[in-house]
Amino acid sequence: MMRRILQAVVVAAALTASAVRAEEAAETSIIGPWVGTYTCGQGLTGISLTITEAREGRAEALFHFYAVPENPGVPTGCFLQSGTYNAETRRVTLRGGRWLLQPPDYVTVGFSGQLDRAGRRLTGKVIGPRGCTTFRMERRAESAPVPAACRPQVAAR
Repeated sequence: MMRRILQAVVVAAALTASAVRAEEAAETSIIGPWVGTYTCGQGLTGISLTITEAREGRAEALFHFYAVPENPGVPTGCFLQSGTYNAETRRVTLRGGRWLLQPPDYVTVGFSGQLDRAGRRLTGKVIGPRGCTTFRMERRAESAPVPAACRPQVAAR
């Protein structure tokens, strides 16, 4: 009887440890859509960042920006980003890449940020020209609507 109780306790502990590891893995994943704002020379700007890959220390993303009610004059644009992500420290660094939709006089920017413990908020500094400061994004089930021009085209084989 005591042996069965001990076995049940060991099994329950193993299942709990497995569930905790799975939960921690989910919390450290950065892949998926993120929505929020960032600030640069044009002022407060909406952002929809879709991280499509984050493995082996690398990260790839689609950066889509647009006007927000507080700053309606911002044009829509988008470009690809690549960089690094460390799941252990939850740090991500992305740099601007190829434009998909470029408004006149705009340049790409990068990010250096931190994923919170719950895996729901991504915050940090915008890496760009003078006037760029911070960003703040939250995980969403889906990103803001992305214009067709902002969807990377896959080369036909």
